Amino acid sequence: MATYKAYSVTDLGPGDGGKGGVVEAISAHLLPHHIIKEGGAQGSHGVVTDTHSFNFSQWGCATFQNVPTHLSDRFIMSPTGVINEAVALRKVGIYNPYWLLTADPRSICATPYHRAWSQLYEISLRDHPHGTVGTGVGKAYRYATEFPNDAIYAEELSNADIVRKKLMLVRDYVREMFEGLTATDVLPDDVQYLSEAQQLLDSTEALNDITQKFSYVGRHVNIVSTSDILRLDGCVVIERSHGVLTDAETGIKPYVSNLRTLPIFTRQSLAYHGFSGKLVNLGVHRAYEIRHGAGPMPTASEKMRKQLLPGSQKDDNRWQGRVRVGALDMVLLNRAIDSCANEKFDGLCLTWFDQIRKAGIWDICSAYFINNHLVEPHSRITTKSYDLVTPITLSFALEDPELLTDNNKAFDFCRDILSQHVDIPLRLVSFGPKAKDKFLK
Repeated sequence: MATYKAYSVTDLGPGDGGKGGVVEAISAHLLPHHIIKEGGAQGSHGVVTDTHSFNFSQWGCATFQNVPTHLSDRFIMSPTGVINEAVALRKVGIYNPYWLLTADPRSICATPYHRAWSQLYEISLRDHPHGTVGTGVGKAYRYATEFPNDAIYAEELSNADIVRKKLMLVRDYVREMFEGLTATDVLPDDVQYLSEAQQLLDSTEALNDITQKFSYVGRHVNIVSTSDILRLDGCVVIERSHGVLTDAETGIKPYVSNLRTLPIFTRQSLAYHGFSGKLVNLGVHRAYEIRHGAGPMPTASEKMRKQLLPGSQKDDNRWQGRVRVGALDMVLLNRAIDSCANEKFDGLCLTWFDQIRKAGIWDICSAYFINNHLVEPHSRITTKSYDLVTPITLSFALEDPELLTDNNKAFDFCRDILSQHVDIPLRLVSFGPKAKDKFLK
């Protein structure tokens, strides 16, 4: 017995592409034996059912279908976040959430001290933010890369002595890094965050509480190797966080994460764990651009933000910053696809097209001008150059009433337009928040 097929869901943007709904929809169709998580617990993947709306971070987006989740060795988990999410899941009817969760022994654990590191670094940048989710996932990965013996791994969570010792190591590391940071070094609105982080780093009570919570998770989450999960018969869906435009090496710097987000690393990981079946790569992108925080977004439009942002499950916050919305950008989308050159995508999933229907018009940026120089898709430009571009935008009116009611006709409409700009076949269009609103073809 062995897993014969794996479906990998990749965000072809900076994140917020709608991966949660796609994972839920294809899981309902495929009936996988597991959702395998890669990336980090900072993700917030939304799922809407007839009775619930829930944002998943560590459990997979097929949890309401009772599909178990496995946190792989390419996933940075947050033990304190696990506890919080388990409590939230019980409130919506998943009464034994830990029965649906396993973790690889080598899954890295992000701690509240990594979170403090992330937030302190961001406020130290003052009014030149890079943007961060603020959970410490990226810092935990970086710390584990630099100090692999000092990082906390899932297999160690049940050993309180080891956990406490390693928590003290990362706490002291972060405290020393920011010991000179004072209220005069940050913006006035951030003084509170500085104070809260410093209190955490100085509190023995907090250390004791974190140790207890980590140990609790160690007693409740079963440790199972990813290799053993892949020995099970059937298929899996790989749910990944981040977007490829934030890949640590190929993303648009400096607005990148600490993680590698390209699908080639999923293929390599599967091979390492003995998988010899077929890997199906699915790319996900909204029908428009959305970016939560700093970074290039040439088509950003305040008009579109007011028109499309309500209901998008995204709000401004201190760490990621302001949410921006704009026309679907084929230059950025093709840059994301090109960065995955070693991997061929088998299908494209277009999400949030229901909002385009409401607007009645679909704006698509086909190219840029920079000082009268044409920049077409597949062209590479520097990060600073994005501030200089003038988008060339095409507008497609949804004048045919059937495009608003007939999903089959609307799917063909999307496919015909996208095929002129992207060399990936369209396989799914989302016409609403629920799994039944996802049209597969």
